[in-house]
Amino acid sequence: MQQPIVAGVDGTSDSLLAAGWAAAEARRCKAPLVLLHGYTPLAGTSRLPAGDAGLEHRAARHLLNDALAWVREHYDDVPVSADLAVQPEAKLLTERGRDARMIVLGSRRPGPVTGFLLRSVGLRVLSRAVCPVVMIRGGTVHRRPQDSDIVVGVPRQEEEAEAVLDFAFQAAATRSSPLRAVRAWNLPTAFTYEPELLRRSDEHGGLEEAHRQDLAALLDPWRRRHPGTTVIEHAEPGPASEILVARAATAQLLVVGRRSKPVSRYVGHVAHATLHFADAPVALVPTR
Repeated sequence: MQQPIVAGVDGTSDSLLAAGWAAAEARRCKAPLVLLHGYTPLAGTSRLPAGDAGLEHRAARHLLNDALAWVREHYDDVPVSADLAVQPEAKLLTERGRDARMIVLGSRRPGPVTGFLLRSVGLRVLSRAVCPVVMIRGGTVHRRPQDSDIVVGVPRQEEEAEAVLDFAFQAAATRSSPLRAVRAWNLPTAFTYEPELLRRSDEHGGLEEAHRQDLAALLDPWRRRHPGTTVIEHAEPGPASEILVARAATAQLLVVGRRSKPVSRYVGHVAHATLHFADAPVALVPTR
């Protein structure tokens, strides 16, 4: 049985956009889609009288049913179901993500300076989920060319790259899209102060060529597994987050690795920066 794709629904336009992206992905993967909404009751607290528990539950059910009806109208060939739980949303999504292909969430991007605004729910799910989490924002997600690249940031360590490349190659294959594999690398301090050293080094097949060869060697077994996928290799010196954000400007999807620590909301510098500033949907794949 195919693992489901899970989408979090909270009644916002952002979460509806995420549900649409998840439905399109489910169609491509021939996977079922599950819409989830969890809430913590306020009835009986200082914020809501005890007698309003039924009203609260009906409101939650209503917003979930609205999302379900919308998906069925626009993606009638996708098997979709909806589950409501009296449970904190982040906990619900994380638990259901254990058996999911991926979790898809919507969020907001207020502006180019403040970047990608993540609610606490998104941060909790990102740091704790054992499956990939895809973050969708409003704006240009549905206006991107369907033949544009999938961009993947390739970790330096082979064991960390395994899960990231597996997700990225599958995403490219299901879309028949080219995959741009990006490796960013930092200049040694000596080259920072003496740029001429870098030029001389590269004249003799130095640092840049070495990084290109390492990237090609890491990608070689994946090319053999996915012979129908066009792979574009890109090795560039500089901050990984800046390079990935630039390369993903017109991409269908940006795939990066993330740290998964149940007791921390920290997902790694590169993952955090791309979430804030990348224009593309961002898939964060747990590496360890």
